[in-house]
Amino acid sequence: MPRRNASRNAGAVAAGRRTHGGSAMGTRQDIARAALELFLLKGYENTSLNDIADEVGLTKPAIYHHYESKDALFHEVLTLFFDGMKEWSAARLRPCRTLEDLMRAMLTSIGRFRDVANILLEKDTAGTPYSFTELFLTASRRDPDIRRRIEEGFVDSRRLLSERIRAAQESGEIRGDIDCEVAALELHAVIEGVSLLSHMDHSIDIDTAGARLFENTWRMLSP
Repeated sequence: MPRRNASRNAGAVAAGRRTHGGSAMGTRQDIARAALELFLLKGYENTSLNDIADEVGLTKPAIYHHYESKDALFHEVLTLFFDGMKEWSAARLRPCRTLEDLMRAMLTSIGRFRDVANILLEKDTAGTPYSFTELFLTASRRDPDIRRRIEEGFVDSRRLLSERIRAAQESGEIRGDIDCEVAALELHAVIEGVSLLSHMDHSIDIDTAGARLFENTWRMLSP
């Protein structure tokens, strides 16, 4: 995203919105997307509100019109993340009628989960030095409310997955002696763990690893 001269937007700053006449909600989304992009480029700690204001063509007071602090802005980035991933996951996973189909879709999508910023920003962010995992860790250490929101999102995802595993168990699709909550945790750990490892270990072919992980995991669950 090219940087713009904030001074050209001075007239719009007082109203807390951009010169193209977008709504306040649209401006908030623009700010959140710009913040996410800068967080990935510079890191959370190294990105200032001035940087974000400059990126969207506003001034720092205009940013404060929408967000009282950088931590408050990160809450909006979290909303962007959870809403975006729910929408993407629904489109990707809703057609899965069986647990086998669901697990195959999840594990073969690890590469997409890893590059979640591509989904949210609708652009290639592969060259950015920071990952979403790093942003989550840094921000959650600073703000207990951010940590709580991330935790709630993860817990809710595992709860839904556990319900799907239990339904498959009751229908006889998988073994009856499986602990559904532990199985959901294991699947979550595999997805997050392989995603993290692939950032550091480039010997992992994330496209083929997901398919192999599915085959191995499904053999353990099958009756």
